[in-house]
Amino acid sequence: MHTQVVPAAGPPDHQLDALRAEVRAFLREQIDAGVFTPGVDTWLTRWNPDFTKALAARGWLGMTIPAEYGGQGRTFMERFVVTEELLAVGAPVAAQWVADRQAAPSLLTYGTEEQKQRFLPGIANGEISWAIGMSEPESGSDLASVRTKAVRVDGGWRITGTKLWTSGAHRADAFFALARSAPLDPAQRHAGLSQFIVLLDSPGVQIRPILSMSGDHHFNEVILDEVFVPDELVLGRIGEGWKQVTSELGFERSGPERFMSTFSILAAMAEEIREGRQPADARIGALVARTFGLHHMSRAVSEALERGDDAELGASVVKVLGTKTEGDIADLVEELAGEPEAGDDHFAELVRAGVMQRPGFTLRGGTSEILRGVIARGLGMR
Repeated sequence: MHTQVVPAAGPPDHQLDALRAEVRAFLREQIDAGVFTPGVDTWLTRWNPDFTKALAARGWLGMTIPAEYGGQGRTFMERFVVTEELLAVGAPVAAQWVADRQAAPSLLTYGTEEQKQRFLPGIANGEISWAIGMSEPESGSDLASVRTKAVRVDGGWRITGTKLWTSGAHRADAFFALARSAPLDPAQRHAGLSQFIVLLDSPGVQIRPILSMSGDHHFNEVILDEVFVPDELVLGRIGEGWKQVTSELGFERSGPERFMSTFSILAAMAEEIREGRQPADARIGALVARTFGLHHMSRAVSEALERGDDAELGASVVKVLGTKTEGDIADLVEELAGEPEAGDDHFAELVRAGVMQRPGFTLRGGTSEILRGVIARGLGMR
């Protein structure tokens, strides 16, 4: 039986063209005014709360959050258009990224009414930032092996453990912590896991920086030492953390950021070729074609999410192919450009940033090796 790994994309919705043009015009104004300089991997590395609030003021944050919770009540496809345009120019969007991309949908799906009222308006207004409390030392992408423990106490839970590679945790307000709330059953490794909303200014939370090889600080180690989480901050149902976190990963793995982190390098290289500063190379055209195909695949997954369909398999495919393409862009442009000519500082900086960020593309959000296993399982091959 044939299994379609990525859902078919519907016909282009030309009603979205006006929104795309509006976002492009706004971003061009911001760049020309010096508000930001286009960069690489900016959804992870460029934190600018003022820019985030400017997006919120235009209605381009919390777009899929219902109006009763402070959002715009718009469609996933409208959000997809805005997201693509932000990534295409390398805008500084790290301050809102995790909150808007996956915290908000998870709260809408699994959160209590109190949790929705408490957190969603701040996310939509660009006032609340979020991090991800999944990865741990010695666990990698095997989330079922997490060692962080949640122990029942009067009025709530005590959380103890360590979370690793938590981007932006030193600036974020909260994260969802995946923890083991029941003893590990080797026969059912995915059972006994729960999610908790941990406020990162809580007593017992210690955040240690992890510097990248460029000296930048966006990764962190978060140590939880018997951090108290009241019952009202349990996300969803105790023991159903695995089901919840896998649905969350559908949002994390399928978006345009999984193939557009280095788009600004590709666009800059195309401009260099057009201006005659770099020789034409057919491999650049091949990467443009791959990016175009990934655009349609990612759009199709967004359409599936809007329908409420299970998008785990399609999201995994987009993530594996997309992050490979991001890395190939960085590698090829470095090969072709070599040492960029003096005087073109921005192009040189883009190339350097692509080289420095390149190792992480196929690791974060689930390694390619793990995701190939997810895809094989979805195809009935394992």
